[in-house]
Amino acid sequence: MSQLQGLRVLELADGLVDLGGRMLAELGATVVSLSRGAPRTAAQEIAWRHGKHRASWPDDISDLAPLLQDADILLEDRRRGAIIPDAMLLGHDRLIHVVASPYSASGPRSGHAATDLTLMAQSGLMHITGDPDRPPLRLPGEQAYALTGIQVATGALMALHARHRTGRGQRVDVSALQATTLANYREAIMYEWTGRIGGRTGNRLVRGKSGVRQVWPCADGYVTWSMIDNPNMMRAVVKVLEQHDAAGELAQVDWAGILVADMPQDVIDRWETIIEGFFARHTKARLGEWSLTLGWGLSVIHDLDEVRDSDHLAARGLFVPIASDAGTVALPAPLFGHGAGGPVPARMFRAEQALDEFAGWGALE
Repeated sequence: MSQLQGLRVLELADGLVDLGGRMLAELGATVVSLSRGAPRTAAQEIAWRHGKHRASWPDDISDLAPLLQDADILLEDRRRGAIIPDAMLLGHDRLIHVVASPYSASGPRSGHAATDLTLMAQSGLMHITGDPDRPPLRLPGEQAYALTGIQVATGALMALHARHRTGRGQRVDVSALQATTLANYREAIMYEWTGRIGGRTGNRLVRGKSGVRQVWPCADGYVTWSMIDNPNMMRAVVKVLEQHDAAGELAQVDWAGILVADMPQDVIDRWETIIEGFFARHTKARLGEWSLTLGWGLSVIHDLDEVRDSDHLAARGLFVPIASDAGTVALPAPLFGHGAGGPVPARMFRAEQALDEFAGWGALE
């Protein structure tokens, strides 16, 4: 049995709670989703909303009372303001009410609206994403919404645990800005310890006095690896270079006696030219094999087709088939496993279906 089998979730979605509701559905909860956001593409519908029952947004919010009456969890998306009046919640003593707002409920921006773009910018993530001589960049997709949804699901699960212990419902407030800023934790720590405000560094990881390269071209694509203060790792890389007569001056470096982060940038650049030439002559698979067996700390960068067709990821059950109106598609499996089984059903309903189809939870079972 799924962990949340029998639990009923009412999701009022506008971007911030969508992924959280999907995660709860994947754990076995029955999720009824109503969305007041703009229509999404077919791909977005499948990615964000599979596994949920869909209903239309009501003309009168009080029409939600039958669903709210028997709900265990209410996910209320306040990206553009409150939805459920406080009076509707009176008497729901065991209800877990998760409220996702753009900003802190008690902060100076409380009640303000936001978008994925503005949240990404205010979190500082756009400040550090991209090349230093170019404009800032967003991460692909709707990452601020996704990061918030993860915290929504986490908060709901913690509240379920509290209700199990106390018998009482819980109120959970989630700030989308705080959830997004958590992904930018490194910059805050760097400022606290060094007083330095980070910026866009492109393909360089800057630590100490110098920056080291992160993404490298190879014979058939790209890999990610950085020269760091790990003597064993650096010796393992240089040993293979020596076997191919490609180590150059790297063979003479006492990796245990230096700090890469304190080396002059021109020295780092010279050393990286040697690494660049070696990587360019070998395939991703070969470099990845050396890394796995010798401890290089290198990772292969797969393109989308390679991810989809990976035997390794298939063996780990990363993708599961999802049924949709467009046919069966492969999507990442639930974040939390709940036992072996077949395909995850996509309980999708067309957005234009009337709310009265969901007047009782029994109709969903």
